[in-house]
Amino acid sequence: MGSNMIERLKIRDARESILDHDAARVISHHDADGITAAGILCHTLLRLGKRFHATIISQLDRGFADRLNADHNEGVLTVFCDMGSGHPDVITEVAGDVLVIDHHTPTGDLACPHVNPHLVGIDGAFELSASGAVYAVAKGISSENIDLSGLAIAGAIGDKQLMIGANADILADGMQNGIISVKKGIRIGDGDVSDILEQNLDIYLDITGDAAKVSEFLDEVGVSGRLSELSEPQLRKLATALALKLLRRSSPDVIESLIGDVYTLRCEVIPNADDFVSCLNACARLNDTALALSLCLRDPAGVSHARRAVVDYQRALVREMKAAESGIIHGNHIKYLVLDDAEGTGIIASTVTGFLYPDQPCIVLNNSDGKIKISARGTKYLIARGLDLAEVLRIASESVGGRGGGHSIASGAAIPKGAADAFISTADSLVGAQLGGEPQ
Repeated sequence: MGSNMIERLKIRDARESILDHDAARVISHHDADGITAAGILCHTLLRLGKRFHATIISQLDRGFADRLNADHNEGVLTVFCDMGSGHPDVITEVAGDVLVIDHHTPTGDLACPHVNPHLVGIDGAFELSASGAVYAVAKGISSENIDLSGLAIAGAIGDKQLMIGANADILADGMQNGIISVKKGIRIGDGDVSDILEQNLDIYLDITGDAAKVSEFLDEVGVSGRLSELSEPQLRKLATALALKLLRRSSPDVIESLIGDVYTLRCEVIPNADDFVSCLNACARLNDTALALSLCLRDPAGVSHARRAVVDYQRALVREMKAAESGIIHGNHIKYLVLDDAEGTGIIASTVTGFLYPDQPCIVLNNSDGKIKISARGTKYLIARGLDLAEVLRIASESVGGRGGGHSIASGAAIPKGAADAFISTADSLVGAQLGGEPQ
C-alpha cells in the first residue's frame, strides 16, 4: 500500500490542463484545508511562471458562478480547490476551461478534469484532504514541489484527518526531505500554557475561559511557562491531568488526538502545524483571507498580525461557546443549537460532540445573511456505527429547498429561512435510521 496510495490519484488531465494554460483563476474554500490547497497551487503556478488570481470563498453557488463568468478572460483556466465535486450543476455553468481538485464526496459527474480521492477508492474524509490532492498534482508537475508537503499536512490537520493512507505518503515525503519533523507532545499549539488553556476551543474543559480556574489547575499540577519549553516530567504531568479532565465527558477521539505527534513545518513562516492551522482559520473567519493566503505563500510580514487575530478569534469563540452551552437542544438522535450570526458554527458543533455529548452528532443552525447556514459534526465512533452526515445534510436540506453535503464526519448546508423545524425533524430521523438505535 505505502508509497502507491498518492500515486493512485488520476492527475494526468489536471497536470496537462495546468501546463497548457498561461494563466489560472484559483477558487478555494475558506478553511485551513482550502487555503493551504490554494497556497500549494499558487506556489506551483508561480514556479511555472504562470499568472494567477486567487479568491477564497465560503460557499460555491450559482450566484458566484455568474460573477465569475462576468469577469472571465478567454484562455484562463479556472481551478476549484476543496469544492466542486458536490456541485456538478454549478461547475457546468462556469465559462471556459475548468479543473476541480477536491476531496468531498462526488455527486453526479463532472465533464472537466476532476481529481478526487473518492474516485480511486481513497477515503477523502480521513486519508486525503484537498491540499493533499493539490499536492499530488504539484508533485506530478515537478518533484521540486516536495517542499510544499508541509502545507498539505497542515491542510489535513485543519480537516482533522488521520496520518494514514495517502496522508502518510505525503508525511513521508516531508520527513525524508527535511521539510517536516515530528515529535510526541500535547497537540494544542505552542505558547504560554495558561493562555492556551484559557482561550483554546481545541481543548474545551470546565476551566476554559476562566483565568482564575486555569491558574488554580496549573498550580495544582505544578506546571507553568511555554508549552514547548516544559521538561519531559512536566509535560507528562500536564498530559495526565488534562486526560483525566477529558475522561469525565469527552469522546475518545479528542483524548486520542490530545497526546500525539506534533508536526514542525520547516519551510513555513509558522513552524508549529497546529498554530499555523489556527492562524489560517482565524484569518479566514475574520474575513482576512488575503493574510491567510500570504502565510501559505511564506510571507513573514503578516505573522504577528495573524497571531493577534488568533487570540481575538479564540476569545470570541470561547465566549460564544459558553453562551451557546445552555441552548443545546436534545433531539431523539441528535443534539442541536439555533444561533444568530454566530462565528464558528463548525467549531461549536465539534466542541459539543467532542467534549460535551459524544454519544450523538451535533447540528448547529445559524441564522445569517437571510438564510440558515448549517454545520454538523460527528465522531469516529459514530461513523463506525453507520453515521454519514454528508448524506443526512444533503437529503434533509434538499427536502426543504436548500442544499448540503460534505464528509461523513463533518458536513454543511444552507436552507431557506423558516425551514429549520422541518430540516431538524428530517435530519433527526435520518440519523436515527443510520445509527439503527433507540434514542440515547
